[in-house]
Amino acid sequence: MARNTGNYTAVYGFPESADAARRLAQALEISCHIAELHRFPDGESLVRLPEPVERAIVYRSLDRPNDKLVELTLAASVLRRQGATDLCLVAPYMAYMRQDAIFRPGEPISQTVVGDWLGRCFDRFVCVEPHLHRTHTLDEVFVGRPSVALSGAAPIAEHLRANGVASGTVIVGPDEESAPLVEAVAGPLGLTGIVGRKERRGDRDVTVALPPDAPIHGRPVVIVDDVISSGETIFSCARAARVLGASRVQVYGVHALFSDIVAERFTAEGLGRPLSCDGVPHPSNALSLSGLLADAIGSFSNT
Repeated sequence: MARNTGNYTAVYGFPESADAARRLAQALEISCHIAELHRFPDGESLVRLPEPVERAIVYRSLDRPNDKLVELTLAASVLRRQGATDLCLVAPYMAYMRQDAIFRPGEPISQTVVGDWLGRCFDRFVCVEPHLHRTHTLDEVFVGRPSVALSGAAPIAEHLRANGVASGTVIVGPDEESAPLVEAVAGPLGLTGIVGRKERRGDRDVTVALPPDAPIHGRPVVIVDDVISSGETIFSCARAARVLGASRVQVYGVHALFSDIVAERFTAEGLGRPLSCDGVPHPSNALSLSGLLADAIGSFSNT
């Protein structure tokens, strides 16, 4: 049975995420067009979009966001000029969400700035695990625009189930912020979920402590987190799980931002390659978000 497309008629993707854009279009059973990008010697971007439509989905994750934000703005301007009346931005990874307060004098509230910027370009938003830990809803970021913040838990739980996860497996999150993800993965599988406590002293100086009475001894552990970047949080969490007697440790991340050097460290730590969702194109991608995103887009049909 075809999904409800919310009356959208095309997906527009960008070269670095063309495959994921096509998978989303296929799930929605609508056409897909990939933008042409040209970078001038001075660093400026030129965006060309084929096939104007009235209601369009623009797909792009905002990892390494600065050039992408400008190019999204240009793309939205083209679609509007060509007659688009409804633009939905599907940004599985949404940038600048962490700076949601002034932590030191002289800093911007980047979340508000970027939310206002994109809110002037697009009518609706779909994101996955957008780091809303002090901001309660995505509607507070894109004020006045319908928006959906999706959990990455379902693809992780489905992958674990499909691969025969052991009944004694413990799902572990490194900190309080990961608690909703842990619960949403562990609950449907009937597994135990545990959340640690993280002390961060710098970008690469992190310590994770797990409850000393956590029922981990002799049991497999699956660590889940929304973003894997430097890897330090995961490495510390895995060591803590092993101290408590975990029989083996596996890692899932929703958004993979880590480098090849960090990937080598995962191997050196005996963790293998983490598995990630495909919102951010990465060698670790193993879980598709297309079905999840397509269902969310269909929810806009009556708004």
